Amino acid sequence: MGRQFVIECLSPAEQIQVDQCIRLHGYRHIDQIMESVLLLKIPKLSRSALGRYTKRLREKEEMCAQPNEETIITIVERGTGEVRMIKSCASGQVLAAMIEKINKPPNIS
Repeated sequence: MGRQFVIECLSPAEQIQVDQCIRLHGYRHIDQIMESVLLLKIPKLSRSALGRYTKRLREKEEMCAQPNEETIITIVERGTGEVRMIKSCASGQVLAAMIEKINKPPNIS
């Protein structure tokens, strides 16, 4: 079994507050998340622990679909390898058609 995260040792109310800060910043910008968390006056929380926890929370929540989310799209940036996931209430067929329309070369008359 892996090591327990420091955040998991906090009270449930404090954990919820930390999770809200992470979500507010879109699971990115660790320094900004850390600033928000510091305003909560939560003790013993390092930047690296927050970074590890943020990554785990994001991975966990990306795979949880909400009732209005029918489709999950995975985007991989070929140049950087960055992976993003987008959830949508639209069907995969509709989203694929929209992407194809974007990629279609313009008609030149």
